Amino acid sequence: MKNVGLVLLGLMVYIFPQKKSLEIRTARLDKVKSSITYSMSHPMHNWDGVSKEVDGLVQFDAQSGKIVKVAAVAKIASFDSKNSNRDAHVLEVTEAIKYPSVTFVTTLVKDDGTTLDVLGKVTFHNVTKTIHFVAAAKTEEKRRILTGNFMVMLEDFNIERPSLMMIKTANEMKTAFYLEYPL
Repeated sequence: MKNVGLVLLGLMVYIFPQKKSLEIRTARLDKVKSSITYSMSHPMHNWDGVSKEVDGLVQFDAQSGKIVKVAAVAKIASFDSKNSNRDAHVLEVTEAIKYPSVTFVTTLVKDDGTTLDVLGKVTFHNVTKTIHFVAAAKTEEKRRILTGNFMVMLEDFNIERPSLMMIKTANEMKTAFYLEYPL
């Protein structure tokens, strides 16, 4: 009976081989080069707000370089649209004193080396939503660069859409990112 148990155990190991254990490394996003940009639209004009104060971490497999997890954060006050009145209004409608940051954390990343299929959670204005998007990845001189974008709806995050001349902005806000980290 003891031998049957050993044979079954051996068969299970053969049929269901153990995954190679990954050597996970963690790298901090390059705060000088990384950025997040939001794009908004109003019938009278379109604009972008850029934050160059993105902080975050990336976990990746040391052998393949493939990403396992990403977490990023930016303060709402760090976004610059080149219009101080508009930026002040953004701080007001997002209640940036009460909810100072926007965060993103992956829940699943499929990395084929050049494309990332990403599922994650965005927390903005104290509301967390799951999002899915595809991003591009490339390696240059021992650095990995991730670029992509996704759409969010302001009203999904309980944010009242700003208005100009009694006309509200579009509900859709495109968010683009450029993230860079050392390998």
